[in-house]
Amino acid sequence: MRKVVVGILALAVIVAVIVFLSAREDTSSTDETVLRLPSGAGARRTARPADEGTATVGGDVLGAPQSQDEEASAKDDSEEDPETEEPQTEEEKREAAEEKLVNDFDDLTDKWQEASKKSVTMSDIDNFVKMFRSVPKDRQGECIHRALNLIPDENVMLLAGVLMDKSMNKEIVETVYNDILNRDEDVKKPILQQIFKDKSHPCWADTAWILDVTGELQKDN
Repeated sequence: MRKVVVGILALAVIVAVIVFLSAREDTSSTDETVLRLPSGAGARRTARPADEGTATVGGDVLGAPQSQDEEASAKDDSEEDPETEEPQTEEEKREAAEEKLVNDFDDLTDKWQEASKKSVTMSDIDNFVKMFRSVPKDRQGECIHRALNLIPDENVMLLAGVLMDKSMNKEIVETVYNDILNRDEDVKKPILQQIFKDKSHPCWADTAWILDVTGELQKDN
């Protein structure tokens, strides 16, 4: 019986030693874990990471995303207001209308730069004269000089229409007349003979003298 009691006591001592050693190992493990933590880890507040692509200066976040309203406002400020066209003054309207008349006549002149495949008709002459009359008086000089330089002999009857129009400014008539005199004989003679038939024409006297000198009057007689 005594041996049994001693055995039980010995077993109890062994169990107590095992429990003691086991508890010690748990305590050591806990201490080791605590030692790995940085000093003051329990009291330190975790900082919130700033948004990617931003920087902080003095605690303020730079480059933080703007709200939609702010972006829209910035966009409106950056866009330049389109220049609004001011209404034309009466003077500007008048000048624009005159310029169109000049351009229209010049365009018509351009169409007659090449020799016409068919004879110039009376309708063509009337239209040419009508378009020229519509040109402002102070622009007719430049337009007729341009026409004289561009229109060939084959289409000279267009210019003759201006020459025979007594309502034209005398300077315009004389300008066309002098151009006709510098063209070939076959071109100018029929026109001179037509002028000679009308003694009221401003160029009749010069025409009569030219025809007399060249002997054309004698031929007619």
